[in-house]
Amino acid sequence: MRNYVSALLITHFLNFSILHLSRVQANEARQVSSADQRWSTNGTGGTPDFVRHVMPLFSKLGCNMRSCHGSFQGQNGFRLSLFGFEPILDRKELLELDPESEGDGPRINLKKPDESLFLTKPISEDEHGGGKRMGRESWQYRVLHAWISAGAPFDPKTSPRLIRLKTEPSEILFTDRNQKTPIRAIAWFDDGTFEDVTALTVFSSNDEGIAQVQPNGEVSVSRTGDTAVVAQFSGGVTSTQVLVPAPSDGLPPGLHLPHNEIDNLVMAKLRKLNIRPSELCSDADFIRRVHLDVTGRLPSAQATRDFLDNRAPDKRAKLIDQLLDQPEYATYWAMKFSDWTGNGKYLSRYAMASNWMWQDWVEDKLSREVAYDDLVYGFVCATSLEGRDRQGFLEEVQEIKRKTSGRYQFDDGTYAQRKTNDLYWTNVERRDPDTLVLQTANAFLGLRLECAQCHNHPFDRWTQKDFEQFKSFFMLARYCDPQTGEENPKGRGYGDESVEPGVGRKYVNIVKKTPPKLLGDREIPYVEGGDDIRISLWEWMRSRENPYFAPAFVNRVWHHYFGAGIVDPADDFNQGNPPSNPQLLTWLASEFIDHKFDIKHVHRLILNSRTYQLSFLPNDSNRLDKKNFSHALLRRMPAEVLIDAVSDVAGVPNNFGRVPRNRAVGQAMTAVRYTGDRPGYAMKIFGRPDREKTCDCERSDEPSVAQALYLINDQDVLAKLSDSQGTLPQLLKSTPDDRQLITELYLTALSRFPTEQELDLQRKFVSNASSRENGMKDVLWTLLNVREFIFNH
Repeated sequence: MRNYVSALLITHFLNFSILHLSRVQANEARQVSSADQRWSTNGTGGTPDFVRHVMPLFSKLGCNMRSCHGSFQGQNGFRLSLFGFEPILDRKELLELDPESEGDGPRINLKKPDESLFLTKPISEDEHGGGKRMGRESWQYRVLHAWISAGAPFDPKTSPRLIRLKTEPSEILFTDRNQKTPIRAIAWFDDGTFEDVTALTVFSSNDEGIAQVQPNGEVSVSRTGDTAVVAQFSGGVTSTQVLVPAPSDGLPPGLHLPHNEIDNLVMAKLRKLNIRPSELCSDADFIRRVHLDVTGRLPSAQATRDFLDNRAPDKRAKLIDQLLDQPEYATYWAMKFSDWTGNGKYLSRYAMASNWMWQDWVEDKLSREVAYDDLVYGFVCATSLEGRDRQGFLEEVQEIKRKTSGRYQFDDGTYAQRKTNDLYWTNVERRDPDTLVLQTANAFLGLRLECAQCHNHPFDRWTQKDFEQFKSFFMLARYCDPQTGEENPKGRGYGDESVEPGVGRKYVNIVKKTPPKLLGDREIPYVEGGDDIRISLWEWMRSRENPYFAPAFVNRVWHHYFGAGIVDPADDFNQGNPPSNPQLLTWLASEFIDHKFDIKHVHRLILNSRTYQLSFLPNDSNRLDKKNFSHALLRRMPAEVLIDAVSDVAGVPNNFGRVPRNRAVGQAMTAVRYTGDRPGYAMKIFGRPDREKTCDCERSDEPSVAQALYLINDQDVLAKLSDSQGTLPQLLKSTPDDRQLITELYLTALSRFPTEQELDLQRKFVSNASSRENGMKDVLWTLLNVREFIFNH
């Protein structure tokens, strides 16, 4: 079974997946001549198929691209569907009279094909804004002419459908910069035939700085690195990986003993690219890195000192286990889950309370080590009833309201322990089924389906129909008023409604017309009054055969720890964006499934790998590598982590306004926006997302001048450094020796001992200051403003 899952995942990412079973097996398929051969001067000719030959030719010639007739408004009164996803509408458009022709004739003249504007314009015999696209003696012209001469036929019921697309070779390893290698595209159809469709395929490079591809599929390269050449044909998308090794530097590869299978899989690709990984990071770098990555907090000075003094060979593994068991782990990763699942900004005091409850609910599941698939069940299959009858639930809600009051009156402190999180459905901004589709696909499947809302996805298989059928799962929830038990589809926010499995009456007819269908899979029969259909959705998501669920999660975790995903961006799984190391992604996903979706197992695998523990200092061979994990990448602290780090170093808690009783007053890693003016400003400039979009791209880690100015002279930071209850005033009283005090400040802010040169410079600076207090304050201010502080390395 494990090998089957691995093969399935690799097939998904490297080839166009089979959406429907073929009527014949691939090895029984019959090869037919390619279009450029068949309609060449001496070819056999015949009648082209509209979807198989004519529509792909439109794309190859650029006719249905955004810059031409595929734009929303079309060009000069002629509009084609973007990338040719609507053949019925396109054929109808072709048969209509061209309004720009002033009565000269139709776009397609079935009686006199040679006079068809559709032929005369692209060969420039009539004025054409797109210029000359083909010659009269070309095979492309013969294809279009033959189709028009045959009466422009198209029957959607009998036209062969593409079932698989692949490129050969699937990987190219360039050994010579002057080398040029052709790529062939092969397509299989459900009529039992396969064909070389290279001449009809649109090729593009994901990084033209590394690899360039000609229209005929010929690939050349210009510099070291790796990328993918993407092939698109008739709605199918696949890719070929292009590897360009670095020149040998003459040095031996070195001995790099793997800690686990992750290291073997990473090293296998690095060897192909002739890249040597960096050395292991220092203990000081490791303790700081792993603390920030796992808990979002800096290690204390004493914890750093103890770890650096420890000589046990397994101290890193033990530290990892300790951090995963700390409450801060659950808090930090609940914040990340809130990002992914859209725990959005509050619009009222009730909605703000729901943000806290949402965060608490996820923290509870992570602290109790609930399996990932069960945690996702709590989102996807959420219900307010949770096994209670409706009357009992209504009475319980009223009792909570009677016993509690104030800001958090809709939670009596037990919400976090519930099995499901109905706020995912009842949140004010989550009532729109479209939003729920986008959020669920993005959060748990790593898919961006925004394109499929309006048109078929340009770089993946998803059609508008796929989107609408998937949306049917999210239209079958009934929102009820807890006070009356009556349906209240609009509602006003948590506390005014609940959700239970069932059917909203206004959606019944819509769902019957658009039956629920799993993405890339089967339709699910809907029976009104039957079992909750969302359970079928969840069971499909967690199944071993699902090519997204497990890979999407392990890829998100990987992205967090390395600053780059195996699929990058981490929430953009599509066939035009293949993984940089498909074998690594497959292995991690299989491990996750085999260990019953144990979240901490994924953390331990990654954190204990040699790959995670590599130094950020590059060598000559890996200096330019940003995607193969040959060395650690510098990562700026996330907004919440940075604000907490400044607070921890200064020893002064933040002020974020009122918080629930079970929360630390100055804790930044939470799921709500803050009422304090300065912390709110800091969150904004350091890129904390408002969680209004269903995309990881909303969180920004880009540096800016405002960030530098905040740390240099913002009143919030300066006030913390001067606070009489802070770290520095206490150390000034207890540590008379300057050398010892400076060392303590380095351990607190940078998690390392200062070098002798740094000690001498800082001691000299303090001795020349107006006072010891002012000198040491400037030392601490300096440590907050070095790159080493703000970046995780």
